[in-house]
Amino acid sequence: MSINNNIIAGSSKISSEASSFNPSSLVTFYELDFRTFGINRDDIDLAELSFKNNLTPPYNNGNGYDSSTTDDPVGVLRFHNLNINVENSSSNSTSESSSLFGQIIWQNKRYIPFPIMLDGVEIASRGTLPKPKLTLTNQIQNANYNFFFTKIKNTIRSIGDIIGLEVTRKRTFLKYLDAVNFKSYGGIINDDNFIIDPDNYAALPDDIFYIDRKLKENKEIIQYELSSIIDLENLKLPLRTMYSESCSLDYRGDGCEYGNNVYSSSQKNSGNPIATDKDENIRDLLNGTAITAGSPVIWSKTPVVSYSKGQFVYVVINDIKYYFVSKTNGNTYSPFNSNHWIADLCSKRLKGCRKRYGTNGELPFGGFPATSQEV
Repeated sequence: MSINNNIIAGSSKISSEASSFNPSSLVTFYELDFRTFGINRDDIDLAELSFKNNLTPPYNNGNGYDSSTTDDPVGVLRFHNLNINVENSSSNSTSESSSLFGQIIWQNKRYIPFPIMLDGVEIASRGTLPKPKLTLTNQIQNANYNFFFTKIKNTIRSIGDIIGLEVTRKRTFLKYLDAVNFKSYGGIINDDNFIIDPDNYAALPDDIFYIDRKLKENKEIIQYELSSIIDLENLKLPLRTMYSESCSLDYRGDGCEYGNNVYSSSQKNSGNPIATDKDENIRDLLNGTAITAGSPVIWSKTPVVSYSKGQFVYVVINDIKYYFVSKTNGNTYSPFNSNHWIADLCSKRLKGCRKRYGTNGELPFGGFPATSQEV
């Protein structure tokens, strides 16, 4: 059966179960995605946001479950608040609730039990967007809960501000959870009183919100107000400003990728320096002197190296290489000294893009020339 057919069949199951007189328990899962806060931050280790080193993986490989991917991707915390009817069977080690701590597997992802609650998700009849409240607490007297709560608070403090954090609510019915969760498959959930029907496609649509502001924080509770993506404060549409003549991309960065189409991936944005931000050809400014790589090509303050006219170096800032070409012989100055070096920069105009990519091929220009009558 194709994925599309699986999705259709899963949607049909959810609708049928939701309208039945005796549905199984509705299970709610929560995902907190911290990944965007770890970009270019050396002080935040996303690996520390995983609980894989604090809790034993719930099950061994089998029944279609792969414990090696249970916490992927790193930086996404997953919780549930279901009160599990645990089957304590001393004959089966995988049923020991003390070691598994009530973990649930849904769509091959591990969810940790935690006192978490999301209120006010429902849309009002007058059409206003909901403003849900996300509450985390450590009021349940359990060492594991307290550990998680402390870990989350410390993570928030290290980031400084989690406004914009993505929060996803996932829901399905108990009978549709992965088979590995149930007693009849060696799991911890007692399924003596209902018929299970594991199906990863039988799920209600995800509800995605973003943290808008903090409402309360003390030693027992953290509470935030959430908004939908189109209701965030100061959000402007379109999200990307449309400039007709100016490129909004970082030169040699994502989207521009100058040099990546010529060089291997290990030499990212390694295209030779071409022109200044005024579209002046650097070779012309050097009266035709050939442009070659300096040795070493990566500039460093120590040891002091002398560069010849036409030799270029680069420095790396936020994973982007910035190139500079020496104006003189015997150059020992910093490349940021414009009296001795010419910086390779893009004018952010179509002319600058054409200098690097030619005039015949497709240009990765980050502007919108069609929005202007003149290009």
